[in-house]
Amino acid sequence: MNRRLLPLWFAALAACSVSERFLRPRSEWLGDPSAFGLGFEDVVLPSGDGTTVHGWFLPASPGDGRTVLFCHGNAANISFYHPYYRFLQQAGWNVFLFDYRGFGKSQGSVDVGTLFADAELALDHLLTRPDVDPRRLALFGVSLGAIVTVRVAATRREPCGYVVENVSSPHRALRDELGGFLAWWVETFALPGGMEPAANAALAKQPAFYVCGAWDDGLLDHLQAADGAGGPTSSWVMTGTGHAPEGLLRHDGSYQRAIVRFLDDCVTGGPPRVGARLVAHDGSTATVDLQTPGVDDLPLPVELTLVAANGQATTVRRWLQQPHARWQIPSPAAPRFVAAIVASGPTRAAGEDWEPVPSALTEAARQLPIWRALAALAASDARPERRARAFVDAITSFEAEHGRLPPLVAAELVPCWLPVARAFVGCGDAEGRLRARQCLQRCLAAEPPHPTLHYWPEARYVAGFRHAPAIAEARQLLEQLTTP
Repeated sequence: MNRRLLPLWFAALAACSVSERFLRPRSEWLGDPSAFGLGFEDVVLPSGDGTTVHGWFLPASPGDGRTVLFCHGNAANISFYHPYYRFLQQAGWNVFLFDYRGFGKSQGSVDVGTLFADAELALDHLLTRPDVDPRRLALFGVSLGAIVTVRVAATRREPCGYVVENVSSPHRALRDELGGFLAWWVETFALPGGMEPAANAALAKQPAFYVCGAWDDGLLDHLQAADGAGGPTSSWVMTGTGHAPEGLLRHDGSYQRAIVRFLDDCVTGGPPRVGARLVAHDGSTATVDLQTPGVDDLPLPVELTLVAANGQATTVRRWLQQPHARWQIPSPAAPRFVAAIVASGPTRAAGEDWEPVPSALTEAARQLPIWRALAALAASDARPERRARAFVDAITSFEAEHGRLPPLVAAELVPCWLPVARAFVGCGDAEGRLRARQCLQRCLAAEPPHPTLHYWPEARYVAGFRHAPAIAEARQLLEQLTTP
């Protein structure tokens, strides 16, 4: 080999290594929107290198052309994102999802160099569609898709705004993964230029909404990009939440409303944005200035989060009484970033402050570890029927206040009904057998109608119903109990 070509050869080899190391297509194909009774159009776009990019276009009512271009995350494909496209379409936004080359049904091989080109190809397609209003076209990216989204927002002026969740730094990830000289080599010769979200955010002038879980590993990267964004920016650090799609669970209702409100405001203008700026920190208390320019509907329920250099987040929820206010917030560590958002859902008083009213799904998810523990005790306790009754009473109490268990949580409880039912069978009387049958019927009724589309968004995407063996066992036990 010509020695002068060696650097190019090593660069190409490094690029392939980076793509294979960091881009992880998911092999499962969970299903399409028709499983939910939603109409959609299969779209296949020529990429220019002999391969094609596949996507879905979901039209929405009332058909006024509002459209979201959705860029998905790593280790997945578009079939995983029904929790997102369903609420966006229901809110009146067309949704276009696509898979990067090498992901899902798109052809070709995974390549960090084609991520942005594929997103721009999707954007160009939308701009040609008669059912898309180019003035009402927004971007939404999650995780890897957030990196892609910020880049597109920086290089294209057509989008009216963009939402990103969990945007991280690929350069930091490389340094953490490879370290030292190898990371420098890959960054210099293998990565395509213009990948860093913080630099791209500074070039993007559209309104932006940055959303991230307080427990996400990339929180500081995310907030650095949000802090330097070139357009009007709102930022929400979600308490008790890790990486996407956990926010959909932990902040169900509030999450969806916040996203839709921002997107709608991009079209209509005038969002109730809160500007928050750190003024001082004296070692134990942070002083923060807040402003709500052009907002007359006061007081506003504001959630404000301070994030220190170590990633520790401190959140307060207070009523903003005036267009300009100065808050004193206990903060042992000096804040590096400040994020503030107006509440997007129902609230209730908490002393002089407020707290969000959780949805039934969010509240059930909080209770799930307790219910699982009670079921486990029913399988091991010396008096299992007592634990079984406690489990059933806990479910009954929840349903008396919130209504029937949300289907997502009911499906996750499937394996819990089995030890509870066996505990009642062990009572040896007619009442115990009746209770056991009722438990098993609840177990069987909780099987999702489309098992492959069931998901449980804790920390990382767990897709597909995992408890089919428990369903089969419950069915067999129920047959035994109903046989004379």
